[in-house]
Amino acid sequence: MNIIINFATLKSGGGQNVGLNFLESMKSVNTDDFQFYFVVARNSGIHKYVLDHDYENYTVVPNNPLLRMFYELFLGRKLVNKLNIDIIYSYFGLGLYPKRILQVTGSADSNLYFPEINFWVEYKGLKLFKRKIVDFYRIWGLKRANGIIFENESLEKRCHQIFKLNNTIFIRPSINLDFASVDYNIPIQSKNDVPKGLFLCGWQRNKNIMLIPEIAAKLKESNKSFHFIITAPLDNSPDHLEFIRLTKKFNVGDMVTVIGQVKKEELASLYQQIDYVFLLSKLESFSNNIIESWYFEKPLIVSDELWARSICKEGAIYVNRNSVSDITENLIRIMEQKDYRLKILENSKNILKSYPSIEQKTKEELTYLRYVFENN
Repeated sequence: MNIIINFATLKSGGGQNVGLNFLESMKSVNTDDFQFYFVVARNSGIHKYVLDHDYENYTVVPNNPLLRMFYELFLGRKLVNKLNIDIIYSYFGLGLYPKRILQVTGSADSNLYFPEINFWVEYKGLKLFKRKIVDFYRIWGLKRANGIIFENESLEKRCHQIFKLNNTIFIRPSINLDFASVDYNIPIQSKNDVPKGLFLCGWQRNKNIMLIPEIAAKLKESNKSFHFIITAPLDNSPDHLEFIRLTKKFNVGDMVTVIGQVKKEELASLYQQIDYVFLLSKLESFSNNIIESWYFEKPLIVSDELWARSICKEGAIYVNRNSVSDITENLIRIMEQKDYRLKILENSKNILKSYPSIEQKTKEELTYLRYVFENN
């Protein structure tokens, strides 16, 4: 089988790490039955990887989404004909390659599967229009795909219900527990015995980070010492300035620290210095925060939503993401009740064991690609 692995949409963040994991896994996975060709985004981490490792079987496409789509539309036919391609696996999204070529896509756009949630509520005018167009394109891609890979069972079920698409498979995300460790000292002055909670995210309203100052104020009102750590960038953006304004409004500047972005190799050190992990997202397909909190044995406080329960099972503390009182009460409970805390950690440790290694996940993906090829 001649396969294009399409990494064109993976330019940064967790998605790019997934692509890099795939490339690394090929060193130990038997791929004798496959001939691979890679499509990578210019100047991405994956582009750098194939350059550093002297790959020859790859094509570089524009980093800009529109330019990339023009490439696929006008030059994609030439590429697949030249390489005699049988199937294309796009890690996320769908390439505009000839329809006669089988395509499998990974899908992680959780908002598509929960249309009853106004995910773009903060967007207006042209910005909202752009988001809607992208969503429309992604739905079109799902309907055109010959196979769809999900990392979240609840999203797969919703895909069956809403779009009536059954050419899907659920493959658990792999876990890479090989954390390179570089010392990192959290730049705060609070005492070491003060419990610390981590929001590992940028200025994404989806994560509900603007609620942090009010939660801190509620803890202060309850005479509970606590310190929130947020890894959002110190960029003086409108969201950053709004967050600082809220910390002043609730008089909790001494309980909240925005530390800026943390490098991947500093994550292990960061996790060792905190006590709790928060993930108060409205919607997620999956999040590395979950795996990392389990691996470093830090209780996870997560939104009480279908997507979260589908992933975390009994390995997290569920809260009403919009209720300051509920979040505070559950945080106090997990801090004060040691047996409850240990039970959550034990559950999460057992769930973590069920996740595949990077090599196992790659084998499952290749098996599915073969299945799609042989049944279409």
